[in-house]
Amino acid sequence: MLANSGSVRILIKGGKVVNDDCTHEADVYIENGIIQQVGRELMIPGGAKVIDATGKLVIPGGIDTSTHFHQTFMNATCVDDFYHGTKLVHYFLKQLEKKTQ
Repeated sequence: MLANSGSVRILIKGGKVVNDDCTHEADVYIENGIIQQVGRELMIPGGAKVIDATGKLVIPGGIDTSTHFHQTFMNATCVDDFYHGTKLVHYFLKQLEKKTQ
């Protein structure tokens, strides 16, 4: 959803946020694809698309966290590479954008 300023704003509300050192109930506010705030009862600008994450895990910044680019195992090299990995992230973000509009 586009707000008056032309920004894309998303509020992921009520999820269980998982980060590097803890798990807690919180909201995640994203503007133009960048996480701006994580916490409870956030003060955010109007015009945000709200996604209800109650009962769900939210992993801010976690995209394709199990990628093994250019690693060798048993004399074979993974076919994934940086070009295809970034294309996958681009596709994922476009699909997410469609669902939030």
